[in-house]
Amino acid sequence: MVQEPMPETFLIAFMPNPSDKAQTATRRHAQPVRIGKFDPTLYLVINPEQCIHNSVEQTVIAAVTGGVSAIQLRSKTMGPEKLAELVTGVVDALGSLNIPVFVNDSVHIAASTGVNAVHLGQEDMAVDAARAMLGEDACIGLTVRSVSEAQSAPVHLLDYISVGGVFRTHSKINPDPPIGLDRLEEIVSLLRSRDPQLPIIAISGITTRNLESVLECAVDGVAVVSAICESHNPHLAAQQFKILIDRYKNRMRTE
Repeated sequence: MVQEPMPETFLIAFMPNPSDKAQTATRRHAQPVRIGKFDPTLYLVINPEQCIHNSVEQTVIAAVTGGVSAIQLRSKTMGPEKLAELVTGVVDALGSLNIPVFVNDSVHIAASTGVNAVHLGQEDMAVDAARAMLGEDACIGLTVRSVSEAQSAPVHLLDYISVGGVFRTHSKINPDPPIGLDRLEEIVSLLRSRDPQLPIIAISGITTRNLESVLECAVDGVAVVSAICESHNPHLAAQQFKILIDRYKNRMRTE
């Protein structure tokens, strides 16, 4: 049974003090944190521009308490200083909840804020350069969109791979057509043959309606954007995903 969403006061209790923003941004040039293995089950990609009903921090806390296991911050409109401020604000809001925060694209911001986790696209800094800059303890993910990219991905340097976009989405401008479920399954199979232990996440256009068909492609988790970020109740939206994922995994264990 789906639980009732958290009261608004619970969300506010986790919010950072706005007066501390500048101090927070300058304070956190921290020693890199060790993330180690993370849970890829429900990976939330946050575009601040899509948090239309709640602040980014409120969305993060609500989604995490609903079942989200990892956060990625992605913005194509923010400058480096604003993005660094957003990263530190989200880390502060999460406090001791032990949820990894990934920075999309910017290895330098991941390093300077101390989150030590970055997600790279094919046009971003090379994985080996990012690994050299962030160190062995960093958590690095990479998006692959095709069989050829999956074949050439440096899996020995990665902590996970994101495959997509699987379906059409309005959360990101993507010149490439969706790969669909058949190609997703093909890419996952290839990656499994290269490294059976590497976590694989499907991304783009994933909703509770198509979730099971994505899970049937043998991914370890799904990345969700619009379905949670644009929800009036991110806690409930995340909870619905988590319930369906757990139900599917439990069924697979008994079959």
